[in-house]
Amino acid sequence: MASGPVSRATYWRRRVFLLVGVLAVLTLIAYACRPSSDEGDPVSSASTDSSAEPQTTPDSGEGTDPSIPASPSAEADDADDSDGGDEADGANGSAGGGSGGGQGVAPAGGAGANAVPQGGGGGSRPAAAPCHPEDVVVSVESDREDYAAGVEPVFTFSLVNIGPSVCTAEVGTKTVELRITSGEDRIWSSTDCVEATAEPVELRRGVPHDVEITWNRTRSWKDCRESVVHARPGTYVAKPYSDYETEGKQVFRLH
Repeated sequence: MASGPVSRATYWRRRVFLLVGVLAVLTLIAYACRPSSDEGDPVSSASTDSSAEPQTTPDSGEGTDPSIPASPSAEADDADDSDGGDEADGANGSAGGGSGGGQGVAPAGGAGANAVPQGGGGGSRPAAAPCHPEDVVVSVESDREDYAAGVEPVFTFSLVNIGPSVCTAEVGTKTVELRITSGEDRIWSSTDCVEATAEPVELRRGVPHDVEITWNRTRSWKDCRESVVHARPGTYVAKPYSDYETEGKQVFRLH
């Protein structure tokens, strides 16, 4: 049975029902898709967790007092003091011999810097090999050629290494002698009546090692006579004698 056209009120009533239905469906979909209340805002949640985290404080009864900071400079000073005490010092040797008539022999011009260390200081290198006799030349010089009355002559022994490398020489009255003569007369020797000594001295190539000897202008004898005889005015010759090579002589005059 065919129906006639609907009334205007019925038409709008149907439209309203349809619109309400659509809105109801959209509301259900929106409700189903909204975030869960458990998840919450991540920013606010993190802020809440951070603010809720308890603050820990060091126990006042343990550890270092925070009001007294450690002093780096004090620690550095302690370390320096400790390091300084560990340094080992090597012993310094000295070269020299004796002379007759109570005359002393001493290194000249800081030559003791060449002395071979005798101690076992930490980090010290081993001593150089002994010098060959032909690798060392011994010469002598006087501080002047003429000596007024009462002035004692001073002589300087010079030992020079002419070998190819550093070596150790034995220096002292056992290996080096200064002899003073007048013509054929033996006047004085630096080895008369003194203990034979020999100190190891490291000689670098071409660097002289000097030893000074002072003569008191008296005669000396091998048999160690007690009599004192003064050298007369005149011309004298000083010459080196040694287990090593020697060269030259020194002529001087006493007044």
